[in-house]
Amino acid sequence: MAYKLSAELEGHTSDVRGLASFGSDMLVSVSRDNTGRIWKRTGPHAFSEESVLVGHDKYVSSVVVIPDDAYPQGLIATGSMDTTVCVWDAANPGAPVQRLRGHSGNVCALAVSRDGRTLVSGSWDKTAKVWVNGECVHTLREHEHAVWGVLVLDDGSVVTGSADKLIRIWRDGQLVHTLTGHTDCVRALAATSGGFASASNDGSVREWTVDGLVRELHGHTSLVYAVAAANGVLVSGGEDRSMRVWRDGTLQNTVLVPSMSVWAVAVLSNGDIACGTNDGRIRVFTQDDARVADASTQKQFEEKNAVFALSAKAMGDVSLGNLPGPERLKQRGDGDQVVMIKDGSQVTAHQWNVERNEWIQVGHVVDAAAQTQKQVFDGREYDYVFDVDIQEGAPALKLPYNATENPYSAAQRFLERNELSLEYLDTVADFITKNSDGVQLGAQQPHIDPFTGGSRYVPSQSQAGGSVAADPFTGNRYVPAQTTAAYSPPSEYIINRQGNSSAIVKKLAEFNTELAQSDPHLAVSAEDMQRVSELDNAVSEDACSVLLRLVQAWPVDRRFPALDLLRLAVAASPLPLTCHTSDGKSLVALVIEASNLDTVFATDSALSKTDEINAMMGVRVLANMFAHPQGTDIAWAARSRILSALDGSWSRATNKNLVTSLSNLYFNLAIAAAQKSDDDEGLNILSASSRFLEHTDNADAQLRLVNVFGVLASKFQLCKDSARVLGDETIVILGIMGKSEAVKAAAKSVGAFLS
Repeated sequence: MAYKLSAELEGHTSDVRGLASFGSDMLVSVSRDNTGRIWKRTGPHAFSEESVLVGHDKYVSSVVVIPDDAYPQGLIATGSMDTTVCVWDAANPGAPVQRLRGHSGNVCALAVSRDGRTLVSGSWDKTAKVWVNGECVHTLREHEHAVWGVLVLDDGSVVTGSADKLIRIWRDGQLVHTLTGHTDCVRALAATSGGFASASNDGSVREWTVDGLVRELHGHTSLVYAVAAANGVLVSGGEDRSMRVWRDGTLQNTVLVPSMSVWAVAVLSNGDIACGTNDGRIRVFTQDDARVADASTQKQFEEKNAVFALSAKAMGDVSLGNLPGPERLKQRGDGDQVVMIKDGSQVTAHQWNVERNEWIQVGHVVDAAAQTQKQVFDGREYDYVFDVDIQEGAPALKLPYNATENPYSAAQRFLERNELSLEYLDTVADFITKNSDGVQLGAQQPHIDPFTGGSRYVPSQSQAGGSVAADPFTGNRYVPAQTTAAYSPPSEYIINRQGNSSAIVKKLAEFNTELAQSDPHLAVSAEDMQRVSELDNAVSEDACSVLLRLVQAWPVDRRFPALDLLRLAVAASPLPLTCHTSDGKSLVALVIEASNLDTVFATDSALSKTDEINAMMGVRVLANMFAHPQGTDIAWAARSRILSALDGSWSRATNKNLVTSLSNLYFNLAIAAAQKSDDDEGLNILSASSRFLEHTDNADAQLRLVNVFGVLASKFQLCKDSARVLGDETIVILGIMGKSEAVKAAAKSVGAFLS
C-alpha cells in the first residue's frame, strides 16, 4: 500500500538535519538555523509547533528522545556544531536542563539505550562518547575520521559508524569487533529486530548482526544520509530526494519529495514515516486513510513534485539519449516505479500510483539538455541558457552558463552585462546552482564529499555528465572544474614589532604621575620607571616584573601603555614568557584577564573605547608570543583558553585595528596547528575563522582568514574537507568581491586548491 502525504510542517529557516519521534503524536527536529523544534499532533493529519529549542549558538546536527520515568514526555538531547550536547525537558523546554561538554568537533550523531540510561554521541572529532547520568564514562577513539552514526544495542554494546567506512562494536569502552563492507563513509545507524542497519555514501543500506553482514539493500541512486527502523520496516533517505521503505530486505515503497536532500528520517509508532529535508520542512506520510491530508494539500504537494527541478543524476544509470517517449505512459507501472520520458526537448520523471492506476509526474529533468546538446548565445555555445524574468511584461533576460565555470562568475557577468546591482549576486548564483544542479561535463573527475574527503557515489560513470559533489550540510553545492591547483600556504608567523617605545614610555610616565596623586599605592618608583624605559635597549627580568605589575594592577583605562610595551618586549625576547605575577598567574592568563578578553566579547552591549584599546593590545601580546619557539609552545598549550576568550569576537569587534589584530592571532594559531600536526585543533580554528570571515569586510582580516583556510586545508585532509563546507562559498565570493586585490588573489588561489 502506498504512502500518502499526511502533514507538512513548516517553521525552520534552513536545512532540517535531524529528526526524532516520540510515540505517534510528537516529532522533534533540529536544523542549520541553530534551533530545535517540538511538534505535537493536533489532528489526524495536522501537527503544530509547540516549542522552539534555543540554546546552541551554531548549527544543530543531531537529536534523540530519551525515555525517562521522571519526565512523562521524555527528555530531548540535541548535538551541535558548537561541540556540546544539550538535554531538554520536553514538557518545559525553555532552557537546557543539562549541557554535556567534551567533544571538540560537531556532534553529528546521538543515540540512547532503550531504558534511557545510556546516551552515546558521535562527532567530527573522530570519537564517540558514552554518557551515563550526565558523565562521560567512555571515549571511543579507534576511528580515523568523523563518527557519523552511533547506536546502543539491547545488550549494552555500542555501535559506531564512521567516514573511515568502518563499523565498530564496543563493550564497556573496549573495541571488540570491526565490520567492513561499505565502500564509502557510513552515515547513519539504526537498530532492527535482528541487529542493526547502516546507511552509506556508497548508495547502499546494509543490515547486520554483531557477527557480520546479513544483506545489502540497493535502490537509492545517490548518497544515503539517514536510516530509521520500527514496526518491522526500515526507512532510508538520501540525496536522490527519496525515502525508501524496506521490509524483509525488499523495497516496498519509494516516496519522492520536492526537495533534493532527505537528511533525516523517522518512524512513528503508528506506522507513519517522516523526513526532514534541505528546504527546511518536515513531511509526514501515512498508509492510513484516516490520517491522509486533505485533497487540496495533496494536490499542492503533487504539483510541487511535478515541477521540481530534478537532475538526471538523481535518477541513476539512465542514458538520456535512449529514453522512451510519451507512449511509455500508456503502459502500466510496477509498484512505485519511476520512469523518465523524453518529449521533444523536454524530459520529465513519472511515478506509478498503484491506487489511482496512473502515472504521476514527479519532476522536470533540468540537466537533460545540457547532457545531450549545447545551446548558443551571442555566438558561443553554453551548457545552459536560462530565461530570467526581471520585470513583469518585460522580455526575459538570457543567462548563459557552462557547467564547468563558477556560478558566481556567471552571475557577475550576467549582472554587469544587464547593468543590474551586484546585490543580487547571491540570488543569481543560487538560481544557477539549483537549476543546473552543479552538473559537471567533460572528462571523468573525482567526486569529493566535502565532509569526509571520500569519493562519493556516482550513479553512472558511463553518462556524458559527471555528478556534483553533495555537501552533506547544505545540500547541493557548486564544484568548480577539477584542476590540479598548486597552492603554497604561508608558513611565517605575523609578528607586530612596530611601535614608538619612547612615546609609549612617555604616556606610561604621565599615567604614573596622575596615579601618584590619586592612588599612590598603584604608582611605581622612579627606579622602576627607569627600568621600563630601558626596555628599548634590552629586556630585563626586573623591567618585565614591573610591566606585569602595571598590567595587572592599574585601572583598566590606564593599562594600555603597559600592554603595548609588553607586546614589544614579548616580540624582542623570550624572557617575559616565563615571568609570573606575584600571585602566580602566567603571561597568557594575565593578558586575557587584564585586557578583559574573557568578558568583553561575551556581552551584548557595545564595546567602549577603553574595551577596544585594551582588547587590541591584549590580542597583540598573544599574537607576538609566536615570535619565539618557547612562546609558541606556551601559547599553544593555552590555545583552548585563547579560543574560548575570542569566541564571538567576530560579531562584536568593529574597530579596524582590533579586527586586524584578531585575524593575525587566528592566523598564528593556524600556523601553529599545522606545525604541531594537530588536526582536531585545526578544525576548531577553522570553524571560528569561517564565522569571522563571514562577518568582516576588513581587507587585512579577509586576507589573513582566507590564508587560515589555505594553511589548515593544505596540512590536514579533515580541515580541507570541512573547509569546503564552512567557507567554500564565502571564498568564491571574495575571489570576485574581496576588499583588495590581494584578498581576491588569495581567495582564488585557496578556492582552486579546495576544489
